[in-house]
Amino acid sequence: MSVAWIGSQPVSLMDAIQNVAKLLVSSRCPVFTIDADVHGTRSAIALAERVGGAFDHIHGDTLAREVALFADQGAMITTPGETRRRSSLVVLVGDIPVAHHELLLHLAGSNPDLGDRNKRVWFHVEGALEPPSDAGRLHRKLRPVAIGGEGLGLSGVLAALRADLLGRNQTGSLANVDRLKSALGKSRFPVFVFSGAMNSPDLAMLQGLVADLNKQGRASSLFLPTDDDAWGTALTSLWMTGFPPRTGFSDSLPSYDPVRWDTQRMVRDKEADLHVWVSARGTMPPKGRIGLVSLSRTEKRTEGAAVTISVGRAGVDHDGVAFSSRIGTFHSLTASAPSELPSIASVLQQLALVFPGRMGLPC
Repeated sequence: MSVAWIGSQPVSLMDAIQNVAKLLVSSRCPVFTIDADVHGTRSAIALAERVGGAFDHIHGDTLAREVALFADQGAMITTPGETRRRSSLVVLVGDIPVAHHELLLHLAGSNPDLGDRNKRVWFHVEGALEPPSDAGRLHRKLRPVAIGGEGLGLSGVLAALRADLLGRNQTGSLANVDRLKSALGKSRFPVFVFSGAMNSPDLAMLQGLVADLNKQGRASSLFLPTDDDAWGTALTSLWMTGFPPRTGFSDSLPSYDPVRWDTQRMVRDKEADLHVWVSARGTMPPKGRIGLVSLSRTEKRTEGAAVTISVGRAGVDHDGVAFSSRIGTFHSLTASAPSELPSIASVLQQLALVFPGRMGLPC
């Protein structure tokens, strides 16, 4: 099976790597769009720094919005483990992506064993204007008590709830708010669960509510990202550069700008001259009008790519490390179906070694 192509012609892996090196050396503004485990992400960012490029995640728009929630508002955050062991009151806020329902069902199957040992109870703060959610099985299992108000969106419900908990006057009323007050009075560590689907005003109101509760007790929130791999890329980028994705190295130092370094926008607007697409999940790149290098989990060449290299996926073809929202940190991955496909990190390391200077990547 071929793992590398130059245009439509199958070639050896080393020939493809040498061709990519030539393209990068001649490029004045390369951009990297990444979807990889920690090792692959670290290698891609290190290579982007070496060639003076910029990098982003494949789900850059979603990730940039999630990063902005924290950068703009800040948040008091706990982990799934602390929630499981300490919280007898879990409050879902807004829509929770289906990918995280198993985590919540796992929580439902246990009770706290540290500090607060009451039976775990569930509430759901929801807005009347939210889109329908595929949460039928989740709600049947958790049976959360709904907190909402007629005609109010999520921001309005959170604002009304915050005012009610502070004893302030307000117009209208929320359903089941007295039951929530009673549960808050019994719980020693309530946790409010939210996802990246929230917008900035919603998060600001939620974190204000959590801060209010912490003036007289202890409370926190649990963030569940839309995509674990994307959030892992953000965290990896932060410890390497001090910034999340949409960072560039045009003047050798990292520069974060979520508009300027939006790589897919740069490709559309021809602000870059070479697009390096890195996808361990095999996602195909959008069509562009600049040179394309594709490192993707694929069995055939990527249409329109000057060079295609087929790479493996961490946890399937080879071992790796990735972020898991279920434990709230990184964890090791063991290959479930080991193959001879090269890892992204190994391909990029070999690429760095054929560059002028022949220096390996520092990771």
